Order: sequence, then C-alpha cells, then structure tokens
Amino acid sequence: MLRTSEVVRYLSDLLRIKEFKDFTSNGLQVEGAETVKKVGFAVDACLSTFEALQDCQIICVHHGLIWPSWDRVQGVNRKRLKFLLDHNINLFVSHLPLDRHPQLGNNAQILSNLGWEKTGEFGEVGWLCDLEKPISLAEAEQKLVALFPRRLVDFWHGSPEIKRIGVCSGGGGGEYLHQAIKDHVDLYITGETTYSMAHDSVEYGLNIACVGHYASETFGVKALQAEVEAQFAIETAFFDNPTGL
Repeated sequence: MLRTSEVVRYLSDLLRIKEFKDFTSNGLQVEGAETVKKVGFAVDACLSTFEALQDCQIICVHHGLIWPSWDRVQGVNRKRLKFLLDHNINLFVSHLPLDRHPQLGNNAQILSNLGWEKTGEFGEVGWLCDLEKPISLAEAEQKLVALFPRRLVDFWHGSPEIKRIGVCSGGGGGEYLHQAIKDHVDLYITGETTYSMAHDSVEYGLNIACVGHYASETFGVKALQAEVEAQFAIETAFFDNPTGL
C-alpha cells in the first residue's frame, strides 16, 4: 500500500518547495489518510474541487487554502477545511514552486506547448525564450489562440516581429511588465494583468497577451499529474473548473 508520506516526500523534493519564499504554505497543508489509492489534481482548493475529488486520498492544487488573509476558521474557510477533515483527505499545495519548475512548471509547459524552448530566467518564476528565427506578431497570436481558445485579451502595441518572449503564468502584474521592459522582451505572456498595464504597454511599446489566470495555470498541474501517475503507477484524476478569469 502506498503511503501518503512517500508521495509527499517525492513531491516536496521534486518541486524543491523548501527553496521558495512564498506568501502561502507549500507542501502538505492539511493532513488526512495515511495511505493512498488515488491522487486528485486541480488548480484551486475550493469546495467544488474537494467534492469532485472526494474519492482521492490526496488532492494536489496550485492555489491552496492558507494565505496571509486567512487568520481565522470561519465562512468558506471553515466549510472547506471541514470537508477535507470529514473525508480524511490530504491537501498538497505547490504555488510558486509549480510556476517555476524547469520541466513541469506552468511557465515551462506553456512555452513547450507553444513549440518554444526556454533560454533564460524571467523574474522569480518565469522563463524567457529567444527564438532562433523571429516570427511575426500574427504568427505568435495564431499560436496563442490555438492554445488558449477560451480567452485571449491582447495588447499589441510593440514590435510586429517577435524574437524574445517572456512568460509568467497567473497574475504577472506590473512587476513582470517592468521585468519585460528590462529584459527587452518583444512579447509578454501572462494570465491576467492590472488596469494600468493597458496604458503602460502602449507607452512602453510592449506586446502583451493575457491568456487567463486559470487557463495559464492548468499546465503545471496536469504535468504533475502525469509525473505522479508514472512514478507511482497509481490512479489519478484532474478536475477542470475554469473560473472565466
């Protein structure tokens, strides 16, 4: 019988969770069953995720329960925690470590699925890609629309030729916009942006593609699912629960 501690140890080492200074608690956030028959995967630790994956002994998510804003167990926090405890489910969280992982991470996987290879680091968790041959902005947009058919908000205000790409999944925000300027990026791909970035992109002449926070962070979770399934020869399940954001 596969022990929970074995899976947790493997994931913690694989994702190097101790190396990251994060604003959430990575690793095992909620303790449950000591043995595992099935592992569930999802982007968000919410009640709908827990209900859909309640036959799993471990649920692995990107967005966990415990954030700096959580200082008491009441409301939705109480309901979520109670469900996990009542069903003896372990909750394993990998936030920034899953964004950053060089093979399984959200940003590495986005580049890979676009047919591009990472060539350098982009901020704390993102990756850069320097193309051997430049492509047109129209070609880049075509690739993005194919990979993110549900949502693509674009701010095409820069070069019509794309040579260097920066990717930061989720809420890249203003910090990564300025990182993109510093790194001379032609196309910045992120999940969602701040209001001011719409104006900033015009004045900086930067092409920005906002592909959706949720959509940009399914890649790492799915890659991790495949890794766990192969490593432990165990049944897994992915719960797709898009927010529209």
